[in-house]
Amino acid sequence: MSLLLVMGIALTLGIVGFTINSSKMRVTERVAGFQKYSVARNIAHSAVNMTLRAFDRNDTTLIYPLEAGKTVTITRQMMDGQSVVTAKLPPSMKRDTIDFTTVGTAQDSSYWMKLRLQRSPKPFPAVNACVGFASPGIVYNTDGKPHRITGEDYKMNGTRGNPAKDTIGVATKTAADSAAVAPDAANITGDPYKIKVAPPDDPSAYINEYIAMADYVFPNGSSNNGTYGSAAMPVIGYAKGEVKFGGNGKFYGVLVINGSIDFTGTFDIYGLVLCYGSDIQISVSTSSGNPSLYGGLIMSGAPGSKFSLKGTPQLLYSTEALEMAKYIGKMQAYKVIYWYYQ
Repeated sequence: MSLLLVMGIALTLGIVGFTINSSKMRVTERVAGFQKYSVARNIAHSAVNMTLRAFDRNDTTLIYPLEAGKTVTITRQMMDGQSVVTAKLPPSMKRDTIDFTTVGTAQDSSYWMKLRLQRSPKPFPAVNACVGFASPGIVYNTDGKPHRITGEDYKMNGTRGNPAKDTIGVATKTAADSAAVAPDAANITGDPYKIKVAPPDDPSAYINEYIAMADYVFPNGSSNNGTYGSAAMPVIGYAKGEVKFGGNGKFYGVLVINGSIDFTGTFDIYGLVLCYGSDIQISVSTSSGNPSLYGGLIMSGAPGSKFSLKGTPQLLYSTEALEMAKYIGKMQAYKVIYWYYQ
């Protein structure tokens, strides 16, 4: 009888011990599983942040392949795990929409997210003409040579764009400014107006932000004949003082000018030119070729500022070039359209 009692007690204690140990093991497994899940989740979120940071830094390994309808895959090792991010521009939408799918993996646990972001430039002025004067009292000068300013829409390859997107040739702040530009009307085209009082956005409030973010600084007295940026990766440039651009070079993006630029070849600019200061001069000192701006130009300065065109520059309004210039990585703000996870 005593033996049976002892065996019963031992069996009971064994069952209790086994139950306690099993419970501890399950708790340990759950804690470990949650920890792996948490790490996988953190990896997935960090991967999205790192990808957006790559945009911000104009990371060419990501930016160059990312075109409408194409998908880019980025794999990273982090936090003792792995992330796989796919990024693409939906083919039916503008470049302002980006789709991300990201998977974070930690050991045998994974975390999946799908999100759509809408990006917009901050800041970027509305461009309502090929050339816009945001300040009153502009002193407008030319040397009589056959230059060209047109509000007709052109593509970046020099062919005619969409006539429905044609705009004003020169937009001014006041009627007096329009009268100052009027003697040059033979070199200006636009639809519906060559010259019109239609004050453009004034970029003076954030011009210093562009300068601070400049990818290229062209100092006073410099001569530049390279290619700066590309259609897939536009940049910000800052030209201060008397700056020359020559050869068959190109610039893509936003160019800030404080002073004068002189073209000595067939150098072309694609995007937005922002002029600020009291004396802006754009000149061409070459006997061959016609350097061109595809996009738009806005000038902001104190009342009575001077704007001079010399030689044979061509200023052509281009919605394609302006749209391209909006998507400089470091200028983007992002808004979440949807964000799913599991």
